[in-house]
Amino acid sequence: MSATATFEYGVCRLRDLQVPPSAEPAEPSAKTSALKPTRSITLGDRPVTPSKRFWHSLQIRFGFTHNIFRYFSHEEVFQRISQKAPDDKVRYCLEVSPDADTPTLLAVSNPKAAVLQHDDVTSLLRRYRAKDFQYHDGMIRSHHTPRHGGPFTISGDGFEAQYVVETPIDAFGRPAVYLALLRRICSNGAVAMTPAFRSEINLGRSSADASFGVERALEGFNNEEGFAALRQRFESSTRSWASVHEVNRLARTLVGLVQSKDVPTRFGQTKKDGEKRQPESLLTAFGRMSGDLTSTYGLANLDALSAKRQRTLPSACRVYDLLNFASELATHHAKPEGGKRLHAFIGDLVSGEFDLEGTAEQFADWRDFFVESSADTATAKRKKR
Repeated sequence: MSATATFEYGVCRLRDLQVPPSAEPAEPSAKTSALKPTRSITLGDRPVTPSKRFWHSLQIRFGFTHNIFRYFSHEEVFQRISQKAPDDKVRYCLEVSPDADTPTLLAVSNPKAAVLQHDDVTSLLRRYRAKDFQYHDGMIRSHHTPRHGGPFTISGDGFEAQYVVETPIDAFGRPAVYLALLRRICSNGAVAMTPAFRSEINLGRSSADASFGVERALEGFNNEEGFAALRQRFESSTRSWASVHEVNRLARTLVGLVQSKDVPTRFGQTKKDGEKRQPESLLTAFGRMSGDLTSTYGLANLDALSAKRQRTLPSACRVYDLLNFASELATHHAKPEGGKRLHAFIGDLVSGEFDLEGTAEQFADWRDFFVESSADTATAKRKKR
């Protein structure tokens, strides 16, 4: 988490937020037909940079959808709302970083809604000795160990239960708790980011008692049934071959992350038996794990197979390998946005039945790491001592 960023909170009228005349004109997005938002607005006379959370929270606050930006620019929509409701008050949160020319405007919210401010959240997490916490884009994510339940093994690998709390510091959304498992040999944290393993924390209506719900979760959170279900899904993954469809789902996710630059495309040189190895691409490492499926099934493109057919064809890895590959990348290599997408993949995969559930009769020898680097190798050696 950035130690230099500070946060400012306040209440303003909607008329105090304006799009300056010199703002850059809207242009169509390269991926969608929606228009890109302006890069600057003013809060009073102070220039600020609006974030995605600002535009999203504005939609929720005033009851319109993102589709409107396909036909009107963000500036037109914002100016129209300001004309119709100039005296409506909103609470704002500014992220002030010395590395940025202007503060970042995070979400706007109802001034009467409860809010957990940044300093209050970090103080609470330190008091309850969170294992780790980081700030990114209006949200603090913290890792915790439940009070009950110790280490356990899945097919010879050591695990321990954890839970992750995501707390918004700009009053946009409620804090949420996600169940997670930590693979101890390589410190991979697999967070099940899916509604099946998620619970929300109600903050109430006033800021005076807003921390009570989060404090109660940190003090005594324990979801034995949820952790048992998550553990069962991981155990089942060791006995299930990954289908071509499941491999393709993760492959498409990786391609998207590489294109958005949320993960490195190549990884640095490593040493093995005294010889230097050339940098390896992420997709090459993934293909080495999953196998050359195009050659296996004699196809130039696996998309030529229907999704139904892909679900019945096995790959060279098990679902457990997919989970570990995704969690390794999310824990050690991905940026925060990329990590969330990978954890969402993990949560979605374990919340349903695997395509080839229970088709592998014997356990395999699991690899500590799939994407090799010198730092990972050193970590594994320390864990094994």
